[in-house]
This record gives sequence, structure tokens and C-alpha cells, in this order.
Amino acid sequence: MREITSIFQLRGYLKEYASFNDLVASISNQLGIDLSSKTIKIQYKVEGNCAPMEIHNDMGYRVYVELKKENKEFGMYPLCITTIEKDLISGGSLNQGDIVQIDEGVQRRSDWSVRTPQGFDNFRTNQKEVMAGQVYKDKATLKEVIENYAIAQRFQFRVDRSNAVSYALLCISEDCEWRFKASGINKSELFKVREFNDNHTCPPKDKVYEQRQASSSLIGGMIRPKLANFKWKYTPRDIIDDVKSDLGVDVSYMLAWRDKEKAMNFLRGEPTDSYKKLPGYLYTMDMTYPGSHIRMVKSPKNEFMCVYISLYAFIRGFDHCRPIVVVDGTHLRSYYTETFVSASTLDGAGHILPLTYGIIDSENDAAWTWFFEQFKIAYGERENMCVVSDRNESIIKSVSRVYPDVPHFACIWHLWNNVYKKFKKNHAKLSEIYFSMAKAYTQAEFDSLIEKVEKVDIRVKEYLELAGYEKWARLYAPVNRGWTMTSNIAESINAALVSTRELPINDFLEEVRKMFGRWNCSNRKEATQTYTTLGKKYQEMLTLNEAMSTRMTVVPSTEYLHTVNDGGRNYTVCLLERKCVCGRFQVDELPCPHAWAVLKSKFLMLEEYCSNYYKPNTIVMTYDVPMYPLPDRNDWNIPKHVTEKVVLPSKWKRPLGRPKKKRDKTLSELLQPKNQHSCSICGQGGHNKRTCRNAPRNK
Repeated sequence: MREITSIFQLRGYLKEYASFNDLVASISNQLGIDLSSKTIKIQYKVEGNCAPMEIHNDMGYRVYVELKKENKEFGMYPLCITTIEKDLISGGSLNQGDIVQIDEGVQRRSDWSVRTPQGFDNFRTNQKEVMAGQVYKDKATLKEVIENYAIAQRFQFRVDRSNAVSYALLCISEDCEWRFKASGINKSELFKVREFNDNHTCPPKDKVYEQRQASSSLIGGMIRPKLANFKWKYTPRDIIDDVKSDLGVDVSYMLAWRDKEKAMNFLRGEPTDSYKKLPGYLYTMDMTYPGSHIRMVKSPKNEFMCVYISLYAFIRGFDHCRPIVVVDGTHLRSYYTETFVSASTLDGAGHILPLTYGIIDSENDAAWTWFFEQFKIAYGERENMCVVSDRNESIIKSVSRVYPDVPHFACIWHLWNNVYKKFKKNHAKLSEIYFSMAKAYTQAEFDSLIEKVEKVDIRVKEYLELAGYEKWARLYAPVNRGWTMTSNIAESINAALVSTRELPINDFLEEVRKMFGRWNCSNRKEATQTYTTLGKKYQEMLTLNEAMSTRMTVVPSTEYLHTVNDGGRNYTVCLLERKCVCGRFQVDELPCPHAWAVLKSKFLMLEEYCSNYYKPNTIVMTYDVPMYPLPDRNDWNIPKHVTEKVVLPSKWKRPLGRPKKKRDKTLSELLQPKNQHSCSICGQGGHNKRTCRNAPRNK
């Protein structure tokens, strides 16, 4: 008989429902013990009790679990494993007295009685004592322990030998006696400390050098928990401060940046691996949401090019919304230069309804044309449909090719930015005039405003005329674009995905799907609980119009034709055609203040003169199809022909180095007058002291 004893340290969250047999199986798997020819005895020592306690049944194991739950420190209650065998061990054995400390807990398996939430590789080792005879689960854990130990003891070491089976270290000082040697145990991943001399004889000056043991792997393990939530902003400067606070070590900005990159790759996987998951992910979405339109395009070399996603819930919802499509794109911040593109509209309550989203390799004519072709397959072409976006030339060309009869409107905010850049001198005077002109309801109002623009700067008038009044002025629009004068709803989607854009492509698409699913659920809940005449946004507009109509007088001409006096000015309202001279009744498709006065005077039902798009029943039908969650990845049933598809990353890779950030100016900053320098001699503006004509002349 031969007994081999080892200390087996378990760390993590213990399963209370596990049995004693599960514990035996876990230990035998971790230590490589063959239970068919060997038996094990499990003991642990409690403070104040000289004799060790033995675990030999389920009750004993539950007592041990309760002790560990009360004291979760790593060094408390280590298990002493005694291996008893009839024959001599022939390799792969542990010598008597071997100490096996599995510092990071045990790896998660279906039959393990102890586990960590995400696997022991996701946690950092914090061991402060090192001694001969200790055994670690692998070389990486051993290196992390030594690095922590060196930082805590304030010394530096150098590597004397390092390979797959051995790891030898010396003090950085040539004359120091400190040394450390460890090697593998019989071709397994376990590493055992064979020799450790902790006596330092080096001079004190060698301890003030830069702390080289603060490696990327050590710091990366420390910062992983803070990077687990991608919404948290954790910069390299924050890493420098935390390393200084926790370890007392100064690290460079570049080292902190590399540590962050390594930690993110560890948590999220390599960016290239995310592309391999796309076929299975898109197939699962197609099966979960039948009736959706999901497509992906690859190059002849299997490089990713484009992906398009229109879920069935969006397709059904668009039938109950005004046919105005807002399109925009924004660059992703991953390793490759893809662009996130989306199309959206507004529901009857004024909320954003996403229609489609996807990723293209670059914003060019071919990519946008393919995007609109897929959009047309999914949604077709509706009467009075229009597209709103910035003045991207590729978008304008693609809309004209795919939808030749659908007008394209420019975002008035993007057009104003162009005016500001070209004509900075008078932008402060023209800003209010321009936006009022874009939203004008009548020709007289528009003409009056354009005359003011001409007086301030005729070049601005010519520029706006060249851009085309029908592109930005609501009065000249061939179809009713309502209140959608900008691409703000698409910009809102991009703003909500700022932190998400740094994720790999597969994770990014999933976060977009989950965000749209939350919006769908929230908007559907609000629609079912709406008891007003119209949806939220348009009910507020209706209430405001009613308040403005209280001081107006109505003079009927016919059953449907009335004259309304508003502050001394007469307006004609036709209830039959739902029109008013002010233009708001027919454009907003809501009773304007003048129409409100007529309806109140005739005691007519208000709902009959409002657009059906704004009514609660229509809003409920917009969200009639819910967005169900995707099944767990372990439950995905993906055919073999889908899993065998090869998807490589895009060929356009982001250049190395830190990108230059250019902050966009806010509206208030754009409207502020430009700083004008004045002459240092006379104090007047428009010139400097060299060209000053008011300076006194030398006699």
C-alpha cells in the first residue's frame, strides 16, 4: 500500500445540491487519479481542531460547503487529498507531501461540484506566498503568481530559462542569491515549484528600477472585470491610475493601451473569430423570426462585404406608419472599417420605429445600391413614399436607381452645416431665417423669408436655389414629408450605439437586435395603455392648437366652408377637403387652430379630421408582431451546410495607431459669432497693426 497526500484548494461558488460522489469525481479529474485502481481520502483542517476533519459522505460535504460559504478566503480550509493505491505509481504520480493549489478554482464541467461563474481563466491570481512544493494548474498561472509576488515584495527578477517544461528565474542583480525553479509534472499542464531561495542579497539600489514585472498579462487580468461591461468607459489613463493604486507601479500609456486591447480580446474573442459566427447567427435569426428578410454578401475570396437585416416585426409595422424613410450610416470602431447603416421612421406616437439595419464594408455606390435593393424586396414601394438623409452622393444615386419615382429629401440640418462652412460671415443672421424658411407652410411666408436672405447675402440664396427648393423646403416637396425635416431619428439610433460600436461584428449585431427589441416592447406597452384621442406627440400638438383657437371667431359661408378671424386676419377653412389657408391643416393632417375653432362651433367629432396614422388603434397594430428573444446559443440547431460556410474579415482594416478624434461642434457653438481680432494700435477690427492706417505718422 502506498499513500500520496496533496493539498487541493477549491475556490468559487459551491453547488449545495452536489453529492460526495460529485466531489470525488471532480478531484480525480483535476488531479488525474484513476479511481479504478486507486481510492482517495478527503480531509480538511479547522482552526482550533488538531485532528483533521474527513469528508466521507454527503453530510460531511455539506458541512464543508457551509464553512466555505462563511469564509471565502483562498487559504481557508484547503482539502488534503490522500491517494491510496495497491501498486507503485508508474508516472504521472505526485510525491508524498505535494501541495496542489488550484488558485483560480476548478474548470466548469457538468459533473463538478465547485465552479466559477465564467471559468477560472477569467480571474486574477492574488496569492501572496510562494514556497517550494507548490503546484499550479498551468504555467500561465504560475507566472502570474510570481509577478504578483515580485510586485508585492518590491523586487525584480529576470528569466534564466523558460520553455514548455521548465521555468527558472534569478534576481535582476547579478550578485543576489535569490532564485526560483519550477517544472512540469510528467508531461501534464501542472507546474511544481522545485526550488525557491527567497533570500535577497542584492543592494538596495537595484530595487528602485522600473518595475518590469508589471506585464501585460498581469495587468490585463486585473482590468478584465472592469471591461466586462462594454458600456463602461475605461480608458488607458484610468488603467494607469488603477495600477498605481493597486500595485504601486508606474506603467506607460502604451503599455496600458496594449493591456486593454489584450483584455478585450480575451473577453470578446479575436475580431476575426466573430465573422465565423455570422452564418449560424443569421440562420438562427431567420428561423426565430419567419418572414424576415436577412441577407449577407461575401466576395469571391469569402471576405465579408455586406449584411442586411429586416425583421418581420418591422416589415409589418411599416404598413401602419407614414411612408417616410430616414437613412443614415455611421462608422464602426472595431478592427475593420465597416459602416453601420439603418433605415427608420416614426410611428403614430412620435417614437422611432427601426425598419432595417446592417453593415457594409464601405459607403460607396455599390454598397448603398445593394442596401436599397434589399429594402425594396422587403418593403416594396408605397404611395407618397420618400427618403430623407444627408447629402451623401452615394445615397442620392442609389435612391434614384432603385426608386426612380420616390423623391429624396435632404436633412435641413446637414444642409445648414454646408451653408455655415461656405458662408461663415453672416451665418448668425441667417440661421433663424433659414430654418423658418424650410418649415414654411405658405408661399407668401417663404417669399418673404427668401427676400431677407437675399438682403443679407445673395450668395446664400443662390446656393439654396442651386440645391433645389424641393429638396429641403417643405412647401416645395412633391409629397408630404410632415414633420420629418431632419435625419435626427437615424442619428438617435447611432448615438444609442456609441459604446456598442467597439464590439466585434457578431456581438454588435446582437446588441442592436436586443436594443430594438426593448424599444418594440416599450412602445407596444405604451400604445396599449393610450386612452387619448391620438398618440402622445400628436395629442400634445392637438392640445396646443385648441388653446390657440379660444379667441378666434367663426363666420360660416357654406356647410363646409368657413372664415375664421384670427387677430384681425381672416383664414378660410374647408372641412370637406381638410384644408386651411394657413397650410397647417393639410400638411400636419391635424386640425390647425383655425380648423379647431370651426369644429368647436359646429360640435363636430375631432377624430374624423385627424390622420389615421396618429390614432391609438393604428399604433397598436404597428407593434402587433412582438420581437421574441433568441434561444440560448447552446440550443441552436444549425445545419452542417451553414456551419461549414467560410466568412473572412473585410479586406479594409483600420490603420494602426490611435485615431485622431475631431469633435463635432454643437449648434450653439456654430451660431456663435466668430472671434474677431482687433488692431493693437487703434483698437478697431478688420486689420492689424501692420496695415493700420490710423497709426500716427513719424515726422
